[in-house]
Amino acid sequence: MSELFCENLHAYRKSILWLRKSYERCEHIDMQLLSEEDIEKLETFAARFSCSIDILLNKLLRSLDMVELEDTSRRLDTVIRAEKRGFVQTYEELIELKNLRNELAHEYIEEIFLEKVQLVRQASQKLFAVTQAIEEYIARYGYCKEQN
Repeated sequence: MSELFCENLHAYRKSILWLRKSYERCEHIDMQLLSEEDIEKLETFAARFSCSIDILLNKLLRSLDMVELEDTSRRLDTVIRAEKRGFVQTYEELIELKNLRNELAHEYIEEIFLEKVQLVRQASQKLFAVTQAIEEYIARYGYCKEQN
């Protein structure tokens, strides 16, 4: 179980690294004067955000529960434990991130997608803070020392 957690942590770290790169590339895009290249950058940014959320919720947090011998049968409990571990102020924050990810996956109208990207910018900052809290937790409990 510990090995699976460390693999998931590695995948999550990699996804966050790529998300940060996309965030920086998109940070100064003028949403009023979009080129085709800008739209492609924004689509990549949104996709990387979605991927990071999926890895966090479906892999990393669940495998952390396994390492700590928690019941993984209810996803809501996994999210609630993220709050108890100090990763977020309230577990609802993670639910909001997941909901935004789901909205992005089903958005096909360019104007609405561009509105959602504004939310992804803000949500990514929140996700970076969550990542920092997770890293501190992992360091405190000595998980995956070989990968730090």
